[in-house]
Amino acid sequence: MKRRLYAPAVLFVGLLSAQIVATAHVYLSNLDLLQATEAVMRTGYLAVPNARVTEHLDSLATAMAGGLLFTLSIGAGLSLFTLICAWLWDRAFRRRRKAVFFYLMIWAAGLVLVNDNGLNIVASIYLVVVPLVTGVAAIQLLPARTTLVSPAGAFWPVSAAIILALLWGLVLDRHMFSNIRDHLLLGNRAGRSITDAYYAYTLFPAEAFKSLEQKQIRTCVLGGTLDRTNWIRLEQTVRTHDYLPLPAGFPADLTIGRDTDKNRFSLENNQHTVLSIPEGEFLRNPDKVLAAYSDHLDRNRMFRTLTLACLLLGFPLVLFTFLFSMLGALPNLFLTVAVSDVIAAVFCIVVGGILLVPVYQGHTATVSPANPSIAFSAPSAVTRIAALRQACEDHRDIAMDAKTHGLEKSSHIAERYWLARSLAWSKDPAAQTMLLALADDAVPIVVCQALWAMGERGNQSAVQAIIDRIDTSPHWYIQMYGYRALRTLGWVQPQSPQLSY
Repeated sequence: MKRRLYAPAVLFVGLLSAQIVATAHVYLSNLDLLQATEAVMRTGYLAVPNARVTEHLDSLATAMAGGLLFTLSIGAGLSLFTLICAWLWDRAFRRRRKAVFFYLMIWAAGLVLVNDNGLNIVASIYLVVVPLVTGVAAIQLLPARTTLVSPAGAFWPVSAAIILALLWGLVLDRHMFSNIRDHLLLGNRAGRSITDAYYAYTLFPAEAFKSLEQKQIRTCVLGGTLDRTNWIRLEQTVRTHDYLPLPAGFPADLTIGRDTDKNRFSLENNQHTVLSIPEGEFLRNPDKVLAAYSDHLDRNRMFRTLTLACLLLGFPLVLFTFLFSMLGALPNLFLTVAVSDVIAAVFCIVVGGILLVPVYQGHTATVSPANPSIAFSAPSAVTRIAALRQACEDHRDIAMDAKTHGLEKSSHIAERYWLARSLAWSKDPAAQTMLLALADDAVPIVVCQALWAMGERGNQSAVQAIIDRIDTSPHWYIQMYGYRALRTLGWVQPQSPQLSY
């Protein structure tokens, strides 16, 4: 039994250490965001996230929930990699020092990689704490030399993992994640709970390692060294690019002042000059200049890449490890290790296959491009969803067909989601009415797509309805989509009455 629970125990320790680091990471980020949004609200701008979200930013529970994204991505990847390295060091390399030096070189390369654009303390902490804690646990809990490391002992879990990878490779295309969401998660209560948690908490950790350019709202201070003409022009320019001017004295993402050369602007962060740009270049190409400014400050570029890689590879393998170990634990009480491994491998493949079925059905569902509206009356929700997605991709006007079949009142979340998205291309007046109804849906994912579609339609009359939902919604995701829709419609934050030259 100790052999069977070894990997889950080590991974649990590693994930726990990652969760502690991630909670602190997200909590400190939330406090920074709270300070920024309060300053934005006091200055008279539309804040995203709104007050209903920011009141929870100083909550430890919010930080813990948000930190799970890092735990299940970078934490899972580093824990699994460290477990494998510790196992190889003890059993394959016989604890030779050369292997330790090799591992240290890999670890040092990882640290250099995440600090490639300047010192990234948070990313470095992940890469130090999680491998160190996991490595100690892996060595201390390592059982005696048994079939744990024999070719026979490794055959069944490795074979099961390869078979599952090949099976799931059947649905590997650009729609894979949407098929998982539409046909696996949204089709049952447990899956809907996972989806709800995703929409409720993932923006908090995302905010913690976004680049400045990726953030929805940034803050700016226009320094007192600017003359009146440049101040007025810059105020409008930065506000148009969602750098919201604040009164002097507030900590801001960007401070613009006059450089020592009077014909240049100085772009500063934390009282350090990041860029010095000629006046004309900034005013002619603010997008290019602000993107360059964000790139200079982006310390998380490689950390984001590493986190995504760990989420796509490390997290599924950690789940498989836990599942295989748990499924093999009970037979191991009565049967030999070899038989238990066979049973665990078969059960893992069966579970993975069962979860794959609805995803595969969505992957293979096809609708006639000539007239997908016929499928709207099909008894299968899979077919109806495929028809809606096809209509969305083809930019077809399906408002009347959808109204006829009552799709806006469908009990299937994925249908309402794809309907809302498809209505972006409708010219029928009924589309706006349906979108307003869908924008009040009880499920955030549906509301998000309804707001997105309202922006894509280019109807300026929707601006106030979108603003109202940004002000009142308790969901940050909804507010984010609403704000994007406003910007698509050409809406710009109004000038603050508290600012003047």
